[in-house]
Amino acid sequence: MLLSYKLIEKFPPMAWVAVHHPDRNAFEVLHGRFVEAHPHFFVEGAWAGEYEEGRIQDSDTVFGSGSCLADGHITFTSCTATTDFLYHSDDINHFVVSNSLPLLLATLDDELRPGCTEYSHINRSVLDGIRKCRTDIPTRNGHVRRVLHSNIRFGADGITLVEKPPPPYFQRFDEYRDFMRDRIGTLFANARHPARMVPMQVFSTQSKGYDSTAVNALAAPFCIDKVFTSPQSKEPQSFYLGEKASHPSDDGSPVCEALGLECFPIDRLGFRANLVNEHFYWAGLDNNQDFNLHGIQAFVSSPTLLLTGTLGEIWYTHEAIGKARLTTFNDELIRWDQAGHGLGEVRLAAGMVQVAVPFIGARSRGDILDITEDASMDEYRLGGRYDRPIPRRIAEEAGVPREMFGQTKLASIVHLPTPNVPVTTGLRQEFFQHLIENRLLGRVGILFLPVVQRLNNRIYWKNPDRHFQNRRKHPLLWSIGYYWSKLSGRPLRFHMLWTQLNSYLYAFCVNKVRGEYASLLAPARTAGGVTDTTVITPPASSHKE
Repeated sequence: MLLSYKLIEKFPPMAWVAVHHPDRNAFEVLHGRFVEAHPHFFVEGAWAGEYEEGRIQDSDTVFGSGSCLADGHITFTSCTATTDFLYHSDDINHFVVSNSLPLLLATLDDELRPGCTEYSHINRSVLDGIRKCRTDIPTRNGHVRRVLHSNIRFGADGITLVEKPPPPYFQRFDEYRDFMRDRIGTLFANARHPARMVPMQVFSTQSKGYDSTAVNALAAPFCIDKVFTSPQSKEPQSFYLGEKASHPSDDGSPVCEALGLECFPIDRLGFRANLVNEHFYWAGLDNNQDFNLHGIQAFVSSPTLLLTGTLGEIWYTHEAIGKARLTTFNDELIRWDQAGHGLGEVRLAAGMVQVAVPFIGARSRGDILDITEDASMDEYRLGGRYDRPIPRRIAEEAGVPREMFGQTKLASIVHLPTPNVPVTTGLRQEFFQHLIENRLLGRVGILFLPVVQRLNNRIYWKNPDRHFQNRRKHPLLWSIGYYWSKLSGRPLRFHMLWTQLNSYLYAFCVNKVRGEYASLLAPARTAGGVTDTTVITPPASSHKE
Protein backbone atom coordinates (compact mmCIF):
# COMPACT_ATOMS: atom_id res chain seq x y z
CA MET A 1 0.00 0.00 0.00
CA LEU A 2 1.25 3.49 -0.87
CA LEU A 3 0.54 7.08 0.14
CA SER A 4 0.54 9.86 -2.43
CA TYR A 5 -0.19 13.52 -1.82
CA LYS A 6 -1.64 16.52 -3.55
CA LEU A 7 -1.32 19.93 -1.95
CA ILE A 8 -4.39 22.12 -2.54
CA GLU A 9 -3.17 25.64 -1.78
CA LYS A 10 -6.66 27.04 -1.17
CA PHE A 11 -7.66 24.26 1.21
CA PRO A 12 -7.92 25.20 4.88
CA PRO A 13 -4.33 24.67 6.07
CA MET A 14 -5.09 21.77 8.42
CA ALA A 15 -7.70 19.95 6.27
CA TRP A 16 -7.11 16.60 4.55
CA VAL A 17 -9.08 13.88 2.79
CA ALA A 18 -7.72 10.43 1.83
CA VAL A 19 -9.24 8.46 -1.07
CA HIS A 20 -8.48 4.78 -1.58
CA HIS A 21 -7.75 3.59 -5.12
CA PRO A 22 -8.16 -0.23 -5.13
CA ASP A 23 -6.71 -0.56 -8.63
CA ARG A 24 -3.28 0.50 -7.43
CA ASN A 25 -3.72 -0.21 -3.70
CA ALA A 26 -2.90 3.37 -2.80
CA PHE A 27 -4.36 6.23 -0.79
CA GLU A 28 -4.29 9.65 -2.33
CA VAL A 29 -4.28 12.43 0.25
CA LEU A 30 -5.47 15.91 -0.73
CA HIS A 31 -4.43 18.36 1.94
CA GLY A 32 -3.80 21.93 3.06
CA ARG A 33 -0.40 23.56 3.45
CA PHE A 34 0.05 22.88 7.19
CA VAL A 35 -0.37 19.12 6.84
CA GLU A 36 3.03 17.45 7.21
CA ALA A 37 3.33 14.85 4.41
CA HIS A 38 5.94 12.06 4.46
CA PRO A 39 6.25 8.81 2.48
CA HIS A 40 4.86 6.59 5.26
CA PHE A 41 2.85 9.03 7.39
CA PHE A 42 1.16 12.41 7.51
CA VAL A 43 -0.09 14.55 10.37
CA GLU A 44 -1.90 17.76 11.17
CA GLY A 45 -1.05 18.36 14.79
CA ALA A 46 1.28 16.45 17.09
CA TRP A 47 1.53 13.41 19.30
CA ALA A 48 3.60 12.29 22.27
CA GLY A 49 6.11 10.17 20.41
CA GLU A 50 9.16 10.27 18.15
CA TYR A 51 8.27 12.40 15.15
CA GLU A 52 10.46 10.80 12.47
CA GLU A 53 9.14 7.31 13.25
CA GLY A 54 5.66 8.56 12.36
CA ARG A 55 3.84 5.95 14.49
CA ILE A 56 1.12 8.29 15.62
CA GLN A 57 -1.23 5.33 16.17
CA ASP A 58 0.93 4.00 19.03
CA SER A 59 0.51 7.10 21.21
CA ASP A 60 -2.06 7.65 23.96
CA THR A 61 -1.68 11.42 23.47
CA VAL A 62 -2.65 12.75 20.04
CA PHE A 63 -4.00 16.19 19.20
CA GLY A 64 -5.09 16.76 15.64
CA SER A 65 -5.07 13.72 13.35
CA GLY A 66 -2.93 11.77 10.94
CA SER A 67 -2.11 8.42 9.42
CA CYS A 68 0.72 5.87 9.23
CA LEU A 69 1.59 2.94 6.96
CA ALA A 70 2.83 -0.01 9.01
CA ASP A 71 2.54 -3.78 9.17
CA GLY A 72 0.61 -4.06 5.89
CA HIS A 73 -2.12 -1.69 7.07
CA ILE A 74 -2.77 2.01 7.05
CA THR A 75 -4.06 3.44 10.31
CA PHE A 76 -5.88 6.76 10.46
CA THR A 77 -5.53 8.23 13.94
CA SER A 78 -8.04 10.50 15.63
CA CYS A 79 -7.61 13.00 18.44
CA THR A 80 -7.28 11.84 22.05
CA ALA A 81 -9.84 14.46 23.08
CA THR A 82 -13.51 14.31 22.07
CA THR A 83 -13.20 17.80 20.57
CA ASP A 84 -12.19 16.55 17.08
CA PHE A 85 -13.26 13.63 14.92
CA LEU A 86 -12.54 11.62 11.83
CA TYR A 87 -15.28 10.95 9.26
CA HIS A 88 -15.42 8.15 6.72
CA SER A 89 -17.56 6.27 4.22
CA ASP A 90 -18.64 2.67 4.82
CA ASP A 91 -17.95 1.34 1.32
CA ILE A 92 -14.66 -0.59 1.32
CA ASN A 93 -14.57 -0.34 -2.48
CA HIS A 94 -14.83 3.45 -2.30
CA PHE A 95 -13.32 4.21 1.07
CA VAL A 96 -12.82 7.89 1.85
CA VAL A 97 -11.74 9.35 5.21
CA SER A 98 -11.21 12.94 6.32
CA ASN A 99 -10.74 15.17 9.35
CA SER A 100 -13.59 17.36 8.04
CA LEU A 101 -17.22 16.36 7.57
CA PRO A 102 -17.86 18.97 4.83
CA LEU A 103 -14.72 17.88 2.98
CA LEU A 104 -15.74 14.22 3.16
CA LEU A 105 -19.20 15.07 1.82
CA ALA A 106 -17.71 17.15 -1.00
CA THR A 107 -15.44 14.25 -1.99
CA LEU A 108 -18.36 11.80 -1.93
CA ASP A 109 -20.65 14.21 -3.81
CA ASP A 110 -23.07 14.03 -0.86
CA GLU A 111 -24.54 16.51 1.63
CA LEU A 112 -26.57 16.70 4.82
CA ARG A 113 -30.37 16.68 4.74
CA PRO A 114 -31.66 20.26 5.14
CA GLY A 115 -34.77 19.26 7.11
CA CYS A 116 -33.24 16.56 9.32
CA THR A 117 -33.87 17.26 13.00
CA GLU A 118 -31.38 14.67 14.32
CA TYR A 119 -28.10 16.56 13.92
CA SER A 120 -28.30 18.47 17.19
CA HIS A 121 -28.92 15.22 19.09
CA ILE A 122 -26.06 13.51 17.24
CA ASN A 123 -23.70 16.34 18.16
CA ARG A 124 -24.81 16.35 21.76
CA SER A 125 -24.40 12.58 22.06
CA VAL A 126 -20.63 13.18 22.37
CA LEU A 127 -21.43 14.05 25.98
CA ASP A 128 -22.46 10.40 26.48
CA GLY A 129 -18.86 9.32 26.03
CA ILE A 130 -16.83 7.36 23.51
CA ARG A 131 -18.87 4.15 23.73
CA LYS A 132 -22.40 5.53 23.65
CA CYS A 133 -22.17 8.53 21.35
CA ARG A 134 -23.93 8.26 18.03
CA THR A 135 -21.56 7.63 15.13
CA ASP A 136 -23.85 7.57 12.08
CA ILE A 137 -24.64 10.89 10.38
CA PRO A 138 -27.61 10.87 7.96
CA THR A 139 -26.96 12.31 4.50
CA ARG A 140 -28.93 12.67 1.27
CA ASN A 141 -27.32 9.49 -0.11
CA GLY A 142 -27.48 7.47 3.11
CA HIS A 143 -25.02 8.14 5.90
CA VAL A 144 -21.37 8.58 6.82
CA ARG A 145 -19.53 7.59 9.99
CA ARG A 146 -17.95 9.69 12.71
CA VAL A 147 -15.05 8.36 14.79
CA LEU A 148 -13.84 9.79 18.10
CA HIS A 149 -11.02 8.55 20.31
CA SER A 150 -10.44 5.50 18.12
CA ASN A 151 -8.17 4.73 15.21
CA ILE A 152 -9.35 3.43 11.82
CA ARG A 153 -7.28 0.58 10.43
CA PHE A 154 -7.70 -0.20 6.74
CA GLY A 155 -6.23 -3.27 5.06
CA ALA A 156 -6.99 -6.60 3.43
CA ASP A 157 -9.30 -7.48 6.33
CA GLY A 158 -11.43 -4.38 5.75
CA ILE A 159 -12.22 -1.41 7.98
CA THR A 160 -11.52 -1.92 11.68
CA LEU A 161 -11.84 0.46 14.63
CA VAL A 162 -8.92 0.11 17.03
CA GLU A 163 -8.87 1.57 20.54
CA LYS A 164 -6.04 3.90 21.45
CA PRO A 165 -3.40 2.70 23.91
CA PRO A 166 -4.72 3.29 27.44
CA PRO A 167 -2.92 5.52 29.94
CA PRO A 168 -1.32 3.91 33.01
CA TYR A 169 -3.00 3.59 36.38
CA PHE A 170 -2.32 6.37 38.88
CA GLN A 171 -2.03 5.78 42.60
CA ARG A 172 -0.44 9.03 43.77
CA PHE A 173 -0.55 12.68 42.82
CA ASP A 174 3.09 12.78 41.74
CA GLU A 175 2.57 9.84 39.36
CA TYR A 176 -0.29 11.64 37.65
CA ARG A 177 1.44 15.04 37.58
CA ASP A 178 4.69 13.56 36.22
CA PHE A 179 2.79 11.65 33.54
CA MET A 180 1.09 14.87 32.42
CA ARG A 181 4.42 16.74 32.36
CA ASP A 182 6.11 14.00 30.37
CA ARG A 183 3.35 13.84 27.77
CA ILE A 184 3.24 17.64 27.39
CA GLY A 185 7.03 17.84 27.01
CA THR A 186 7.10 15.01 24.45
CA LEU A 187 4.14 16.54 22.59
CA PHE A 188 5.89 19.92 22.34
CA ALA A 189 9.13 18.28 21.17
CA ASN A 190 7.18 16.47 18.46
CA ALA A 191 5.43 19.69 17.39
CA ARG A 192 8.74 21.57 17.13
CA HIS A 193 10.80 18.78 15.59
CA PRO A 194 13.29 20.07 12.98
CA ALA A 195 12.23 17.36 10.52
CA ARG A 196 8.92 19.17 10.07
CA MET A 197 8.54 21.38 7.02
CA VAL A 198 7.07 24.02 9.36
CA PRO A 199 7.57 23.45 13.11
CA MET A 200 4.56 24.37 15.22
CA GLN A 201 4.17 27.23 17.66
CA VAL A 202 2.35 26.84 20.98
CA PHE A 203 -0.38 29.18 22.24
CA SER A 204 -2.45 28.89 25.39
CA THR A 205 -5.35 30.48 27.23
CA GLN A 206 -5.44 31.80 30.81
CA SER A 207 -8.25 32.80 33.13
CA LYS A 208 -8.61 33.11 36.91
CA GLY A 209 -9.93 29.55 37.06
CA TYR A 210 -8.36 26.24 37.96
CA ASP A 211 -8.16 24.52 34.58
CA SER A 212 -6.09 26.94 32.51
CA THR A 213 -3.87 27.73 35.52
CA ALA A 214 -2.97 24.06 35.98
CA VAL A 215 -2.48 23.60 32.24
CA ASN A 216 -0.03 26.49 32.00
CA ALA A 217 1.76 25.52 35.21
CA LEU A 218 2.45 22.11 33.65
CA ALA A 219 3.39 23.48 30.21
CA ALA A 220 5.37 26.61 31.10
CA PRO A 221 8.73 24.79 31.57
CA PHE A 222 8.52 23.63 27.94
CA CYS A 223 7.98 27.17 26.58
CA ILE A 224 4.65 28.64 25.49
CA ASP A 225 4.94 31.23 22.73
CA LYS A 226 1.83 33.28 23.56
CA VAL A 227 -0.94 33.19 26.15
CA PHE A 228 -4.32 34.87 25.70
CA THR A 229 -6.73 36.05 28.36
CA SER A 230 -10.24 37.46 28.25
CA PRO A 231 -10.59 40.21 30.86
CA GLN A 232 -14.40 39.85 30.83
CA SER A 233 -16.30 36.77 31.93
CA LYS A 234 -19.56 35.55 30.43
CA GLU A 235 -23.01 36.96 31.16
CA PRO A 236 -24.22 35.78 34.60
CA GLN A 237 -27.26 33.49 34.40
CA SER A 238 -28.16 34.46 30.84
CA PHE A 239 -27.48 33.72 27.20
CA TYR A 240 -25.60 36.39 25.29
CA LEU A 241 -28.44 38.58 24.03
CA GLY A 242 -26.36 41.51 22.80
CA GLU A 243 -27.09 43.58 25.90
CA LYS A 244 -24.77 45.27 28.35
CA ALA A 245 -24.32 43.41 31.60
CA SER A 246 -22.04 43.40 34.61
CA HIS A 247 -19.10 41.06 33.97
CA PRO A 248 -16.74 40.04 36.78
CA SER A 249 -13.09 40.16 35.78
CA ASP A 250 -11.60 36.90 34.53
CA ASP A 251 -8.24 38.46 33.66
CA GLY A 252 -5.50 35.84 33.98
CA SER A 253 -2.59 38.23 33.46
CA PRO A 254 -1.34 37.99 37.08
CA VAL A 255 -1.22 34.19 36.81
CA CYS A 256 0.83 34.47 33.62
CA GLU A 257 3.21 36.88 35.34
CA ALA A 258 3.69 34.40 38.19
CA LEU A 259 4.52 31.68 35.65
CA GLY A 260 6.78 33.91 33.57
CA LEU A 261 4.50 33.81 30.51
CA GLU A 262 3.76 36.60 28.05
CA CYS A 263 0.04 37.42 28.11
CA PHE A 264 -2.16 39.12 25.49
CA PRO A 265 -5.71 40.32 26.22
CA ILE A 266 -8.46 39.50 23.72
CA ASP A 267 -12.08 40.65 23.62
CA ARG A 268 -14.43 37.68 24.06
CA LEU A 269 -17.00 39.56 21.95
CA GLY A 270 -14.50 40.64 19.30
CA PHE A 271 -16.13 38.22 16.84
CA ARG A 272 -18.91 40.76 16.30
CA ALA A 273 -16.57 43.04 14.33
CA ASN A 274 -14.84 40.47 12.11
CA LEU A 275 -16.48 37.12 11.52
CA VAL A 276 -15.96 36.35 7.84
CA ASN A 277 -15.82 32.59 8.47
CA GLU A 278 -18.84 32.28 10.76
CA HIS A 279 -20.30 29.34 8.82
CA PHE A 280 -17.19 27.30 9.77
CA TYR A 281 -18.17 27.66 13.45
CA TRP A 282 -21.70 26.38 12.91
CA ALA A 283 -20.41 23.62 10.60
CA GLY A 284 -18.49 22.30 13.61
CA LEU A 285 -21.26 22.42 16.21
CA ASP A 286 -24.88 23.56 16.21
CA ASN A 287 -24.62 24.86 19.79
CA ASN A 288 -21.26 26.57 19.39
CA GLN A 289 -19.99 28.40 22.49
CA ASP A 290 -16.40 29.05 21.37
CA PHE A 291 -16.70 32.41 19.61
CA ASN A 292 -14.81 33.89 22.59
CA LEU A 293 -11.57 32.47 21.14
CA HIS A 294 -12.06 34.06 17.72
CA GLY A 295 -9.52 36.83 18.39
CA ILE A 296 -6.67 34.30 18.65
CA GLN A 297 -6.88 33.53 14.94
CA ALA A 298 -5.31 36.88 14.04
CA PHE A 299 -2.07 35.75 15.74
CA VAL A 300 -1.80 32.45 13.85
CA SER A 301 0.77 32.63 11.04
CA SER A 302 2.11 29.07 11.19
CA PRO A 303 0.70 25.73 12.42
CA THR A 304 -0.25 26.21 16.06
CA LEU A 305 -1.10 24.14 19.12
CA LEU A 306 -3.70 25.92 21.28
CA LEU A 307 -3.76 24.68 24.88
CA THR A 308 -7.14 24.74 26.64
CA GLY A 309 -8.63 23.40 29.88
CA THR A 310 -11.52 21.56 28.22
CA LEU A 311 -12.63 18.60 30.43
CA GLY A 312 -11.58 20.43 33.58
CA GLU A 313 -14.43 18.66 35.39
CA ILE A 314 -12.09 15.68 35.64
CA TRP A 315 -10.53 17.45 38.66
CA TYR A 316 -13.81 17.94 40.57
CA THR A 317 -14.30 16.67 44.12
CA HIS A 318 -17.08 14.32 45.25
CA GLU A 319 -18.98 17.31 46.60
CA ALA A 320 -18.80 19.17 43.29
CA ILE A 321 -19.70 16.08 41.25
CA GLY A 322 -22.76 15.05 43.26
CA LYS A 323 -24.13 11.53 43.52
CA ALA A 324 -26.02 11.72 40.22
CA ARG A 325 -22.83 12.33 38.25
CA LEU A 326 -20.46 9.95 40.00
CA THR A 327 -21.25 7.35 37.34
CA THR A 328 -19.59 9.60 34.74
CA PHE A 329 -16.21 9.07 36.39
CA ASN A 330 -15.20 6.07 34.31
CA ASP A 331 -12.99 5.55 31.26
CA GLU A 332 -15.58 6.65 28.66
CA LEU A 333 -14.67 10.38 28.55
CA ILE A 334 -18.19 11.49 29.39
CA ARG A 335 -18.60 15.27 29.33
CA TRP A 336 -21.02 17.61 31.09
CA ASP A 337 -21.24 20.36 28.45
CA GLN A 338 -20.16 21.15 24.88
CA ALA A 339 -17.84 24.06 25.69
CA GLY A 340 -14.56 23.64 23.82
CA HIS A 341 -16.15 21.34 21.22
CA GLY A 342 -17.01 24.04 18.67
CA LEU A 343 -13.59 24.56 17.05
CA GLY A 344 -13.53 21.35 15.02
CA GLU A 345 -14.07 22.93 11.59
CA VAL A 346 -12.97 26.54 12.08
CA ARG A 347 -9.59 25.45 13.49
CA LEU A 348 -8.78 23.77 10.16
CA ALA A 349 -9.22 27.09 8.40
CA ALA A 350 -7.32 29.01 11.09
CA GLY A 351 -4.36 26.60 11.17
CA MET A 352 -4.79 25.58 14.83
CA VAL A 353 -5.02 22.35 16.78
CA GLN A 354 -6.82 22.43 20.11
CA VAL A 355 -4.84 20.64 22.82
CA ALA A 356 -7.39 19.97 25.54
CA VAL A 357 -4.78 19.08 28.17
CA PRO A 358 -7.10 17.50 30.81
CA PHE A 359 -7.83 14.69 28.30
CA ILE A 360 -4.23 13.48 28.74
CA GLY A 361 -4.55 10.39 30.93
CA ALA A 362 -8.29 11.00 31.32
CA ARG A 363 -9.25 7.39 30.61
CA SER A 364 -7.95 6.71 34.15
CA ARG A 365 -10.63 9.04 35.48
CA GLY A 366 -11.48 6.89 38.50
CA ASP A 367 -7.85 6.99 39.63
CA ILE A 368 -7.80 10.76 39.28
CA LEU A 369 -10.90 11.05 41.47
CA ASP A 370 -9.33 8.77 44.09
CA ILE A 371 -6.25 11.02 44.16
CA THR A 372 -8.49 14.07 44.51
CA GLU A 373 -10.16 12.57 47.58
CA ASP A 374 -6.95 11.23 49.16
CA ALA A 375 -5.85 12.68 52.51
CA SER A 376 -2.52 13.69 50.97
CA MET A 377 -4.40 16.43 49.10
CA ASP A 378 -5.97 18.01 52.21
CA GLU A 379 -3.45 20.84 52.27
CA TYR A 380 -4.79 21.98 48.89
CA ARG A 381 -8.51 22.02 49.73
CA LEU A 382 -10.43 25.26 50.14
CA GLY A 383 -13.82 23.63 50.73
CA GLY A 384 -17.10 24.22 48.95
CA ARG A 385 -18.28 23.11 45.52
CA TYR A 386 -15.67 25.14 43.63
CA ASP A 387 -12.69 23.25 44.99
CA ARG A 388 -10.11 21.44 42.86
CA PRO A 389 -7.18 20.06 44.92
CA ILE A 390 -5.22 18.58 41.98
CA PRO A 391 -4.97 21.71 39.81
CA ARG A 392 -4.45 23.83 42.92
CA ARG A 393 -1.48 21.72 43.98
CA ILE A 394 -0.04 21.74 40.45
CA ALA A 395 -0.27 25.54 40.26
CA GLU A 396 0.85 26.34 43.81
CA GLU A 397 3.89 24.07 43.51
CA ALA A 398 4.72 25.94 40.28
CA GLY A 399 4.72 29.25 42.19
CA VAL A 400 1.21 30.65 41.63
CA PRO A 401 -0.07 32.25 44.86
CA ARG A 402 -3.16 30.63 46.34
CA GLU A 403 -5.33 33.75 46.29
CA MET A 404 -4.62 34.43 42.60
CA PHE A 405 -6.85 31.71 41.10
CA GLY A 406 -9.70 29.32 41.76
CA GLN A 407 -11.68 31.60 44.06
CA THR A 408 -14.85 32.08 41.99
CA LYS A 409 -16.14 30.00 39.08
CA LEU A 410 -16.27 32.13 35.93
CA ALA A 411 -16.05 31.49 32.17
CA SER A 412 -15.61 33.51 29.01
CA ILE A 413 -17.62 31.34 26.59
CA VAL A 414 -20.24 33.00 24.39
CA HIS A 415 -23.46 31.12 25.14
CA LEU A 416 -25.78 32.24 22.35
CA PRO A 417 -29.57 31.89 22.70
CA THR A 418 -31.55 28.92 21.40
CA PRO A 419 -32.61 28.48 18.68
CA ASN A 420 -29.25 29.51 17.29
CA VAL A 421 -29.12 31.82 14.29
CA PRO A 422 -26.07 33.33 12.57
CA VAL A 423 -24.52 36.40 14.17
CA THR A 424 -23.51 38.22 10.99
CA THR A 425 -26.23 39.89 8.94
CA GLY A 426 -25.32 38.33 5.60
CA LEU A 427 -25.18 34.73 6.82
CA ARG A 428 -28.32 35.23 8.92
CA GLN A 429 -30.32 36.48 5.93
CA GLU A 430 -28.99 33.63 3.79
CA PHE A 431 -30.06 31.13 6.47
CA PHE A 432 -33.52 32.65 6.80
CA GLN A 433 -34.00 32.48 3.03
CA HIS A 434 -32.89 28.84 3.16
CA LEU A 435 -35.53 28.12 5.84
CA ILE A 436 -38.25 29.74 3.75
CA GLU A 437 -37.28 28.06 0.48
CA ASN A 438 -37.17 24.62 2.13
CA ARG A 439 -40.42 25.25 4.05
CA LEU A 440 -38.71 24.76 7.38
CA LEU A 441 -39.92 28.07 8.87
CA GLY A 442 -42.10 30.81 7.42
CA ARG A 443 -41.59 34.55 7.38
CA VAL A 444 -43.92 35.05 10.36
CA GLY A 445 -41.95 32.49 12.36
CA ILE A 446 -38.71 34.30 11.56
CA LEU A 447 -40.20 37.53 12.91
CA PHE A 448 -41.03 35.75 16.19
CA LEU A 449 -37.54 34.27 16.64
CA PRO A 450 -36.30 36.99 19.06
CA VAL A 451 -39.36 36.39 21.26
CA VAL A 452 -38.78 32.64 21.27
CA GLN A 453 -35.12 33.17 22.17
CA ARG A 454 -36.09 35.29 25.18
CA LEU A 455 -38.60 32.71 26.32
CA ASN A 456 -35.93 30.02 26.03
CA ASN A 457 -33.55 32.24 27.98
CA ARG A 458 -36.02 32.20 30.87
CA ILE A 459 -36.73 28.49 30.58
CA TYR A 460 -33.01 27.62 30.57
CA TRP A 461 -31.81 29.94 33.31
CA LYS A 462 -34.84 30.62 35.53
CA ASN A 463 -36.16 27.04 35.60
CA PRO A 464 -39.94 27.62 35.82
CA ASP A 465 -40.30 23.89 36.60
CA ARG A 466 -39.44 24.65 40.21
CA HIS A 467 -42.76 26.50 40.73
CA PHE A 468 -44.59 23.23 40.10
CA GLN A 469 -42.40 21.41 42.62
CA ASN A 470 -42.74 23.74 45.61
CA ARG A 471 -45.99 22.95 47.43
CA ARG A 472 -45.53 25.54 50.17
CA LYS A 473 -44.81 28.61 47.99
CA HIS A 474 -47.00 27.76 44.99
CA PRO A 475 -49.81 25.40 46.09
CA LEU A 476 -51.93 25.95 42.94
CA LEU A 477 -49.04 25.40 40.55
CA TRP A 478 -47.92 22.43 42.62
CA SER A 479 -51.39 20.91 42.26
CA ILE A 480 -51.27 21.35 38.48
CA GLY A 481 -47.89 19.68 38.37
CA TYR A 482 -49.02 16.89 40.67
CA TYR A 483 -52.11 15.95 38.64
CA TRP A 484 -50.18 16.32 35.38
CA SER A 485 -47.64 13.75 36.58
CA LYS A 486 -50.44 11.44 37.74
CA LEU A 487 -52.22 11.58 34.38
CA SER A 488 -49.20 11.55 32.09
CA GLY A 489 -46.86 9.37 34.14
CA ARG A 490 -44.04 11.89 33.93
CA PRO A 491 -43.18 15.12 35.77
CA LEU A 492 -44.18 18.46 34.29
CA ARG A 493 -41.23 19.96 32.43
CA PHE A 494 -40.79 23.09 30.33
CA HIS A 495 -38.75 22.44 27.21
CA MET A 496 -37.08 25.07 25.09
CA LEU A 497 -38.93 26.00 21.92
CA TRP A 498 -38.02 25.50 18.25
CA THR A 499 -34.80 23.67 19.05
CA GLN A 500 -35.00 21.84 15.70
CA LEU A 501 -33.67 25.04 14.11
CA ASN A 502 -30.26 24.22 15.60
CA SER A 503 -30.14 21.09 13.43
CA TYR A 504 -31.25 23.12 10.41
CA LEU A 505 -28.48 25.67 11.01
CA TYR A 506 -25.88 22.92 11.35
CA ALA A 507 -26.95 21.23 8.12
CA PHE A 508 -27.10 24.57 6.28
CA CYS A 509 -23.56 25.56 7.32
CA VAL A 510 -22.03 22.11 6.78
CA ASN A 511 -23.49 22.14 3.26
CA LYS A 512 -22.27 25.70 2.67
CA VAL A 513 -18.71 24.77 3.64
CA ARG A 514 -19.10 21.55 1.64
CA GLY A 515 -19.95 23.64 -1.44
CA GLU A 516 -16.78 25.70 -1.00
CA TYR A 517 -14.69 22.54 -0.73
CA ALA A 518 -16.38 21.05 -3.80
CA SER A 519 -15.31 24.06 -5.87
CA LEU A 520 -11.71 23.50 -4.74
CA LEU A 521 -11.86 19.79 -5.53
CA ALA A 522 -13.32 20.23 -9.02
CA PRO A 523 -10.05 21.25 -10.77
CA ALA A 524 -8.26 18.24 -9.24
CA ARG A 525 -10.77 15.72 -10.61
CA THR A 526 -10.74 13.71 -13.82
CA ALA A 527 -13.43 11.55 -15.34
CA GLY A 528 -12.13 8.58 -13.40
CA GLY A 529 -11.61 10.28 -10.07
CA VAL A 530 -8.77 12.35 -8.61
CA THR A 531 -5.76 13.13 -10.76
CA ASP A 532 -2.59 11.09 -10.35
CA THR A 533 -0.02 12.53 -7.96
CA THR A 534 3.36 11.61 -6.56
CA VAL A 535 4.66 11.16 -3.05
CA ILE A 536 5.86 14.39 -1.48
CA THR A 537 9.02 14.11 0.58
CA PRO A 538 10.01 17.31 2.45
CA PRO A 539 13.22 18.71 0.95
CA ALA A 540 16.14 18.91 3.35
CA SER A 541 16.54 22.61 2.61
CA SER A 542 13.13 23.35 4.10
CA HIS A 543 13.94 21.84 7.49
CA LYS A 544 14.44 24.24 10.34
CA GLU A 545 17.34 23.33 12.57
